[in-house]
Amino acid sequence: MSVQPLITFKAGQCELTRGDGTQQTVKPVQTPGYVYLYQGEDEFVHFCWRPRNKTLDESELDLIMIPGDGSFLPYTGKDSVEDSENVKSPTDGRIFVLKFNSSSQRYLFWLQSKSQHSRGDASWFSQRDLKIGQIVDLLLNGEDIDLQDELARVQNPSAGEDEDETMEDVEGANHSASRDRHGSTGGAGAGATGGDIREEGEESREGGADGGRA
Repeated sequence: MSVQPLITFKAGQCELTRGDGTQQTVKPVQTPGYVYLYQGEDEFVHFCWRPRNKTLDESELDLIMIPGDGSFLPYTGKDSVEDSENVKSPTDGRIFVLKFNSSSQRYLFWLQSKSQHSRGDASWFSQRDLKIGQIVDLLLNGEDIDLQDELARVQNPSAGEDEDETMEDVEGANHSASRDRHGSTGGAGAGATGGDIREEGEESREGGADGGRA
């Protein structure tokens, strides 16, 4: 089938490693990648990740999302976000957490686009970063949104700011795999560490025995 992403943005995967005691370290995997969502023939939204040098049908992660079960939220180390103007991660990069109501499993992703903070604070979520997360969260919850209008609010405000890639950070349904380029990463450092984000081994929602490739 032909995959038509609803939204695509630059992000990398994270690994969790357990140190002394119960503390877990969040380590960003440096592979340049894309997170993208599409609606499959099964009528469910699929949450996917692929390396930037792979095509849309070569995703390494394809999760079939049940409406209302998943959420995509910035990792702040707190239960809630009180100050929307100063949302920060306790890591040295901007990390989003994909989690589920039906299990304790977590997937972590770090934004690989350049920080928009005036002093280059890599842990600061801009309004644009938060809007990307909000769009993904709404799609996972089956909300009916004007996707093109929402995407128009998160396009790069001026040319040249994105040192990571020449193409836009965020794209909608007309994303073309032929425009992909294998670029450098930006955002989190190699030693990003976080709080106690736990993954307790629940079965993942991989879309198919072969890794859920579309």
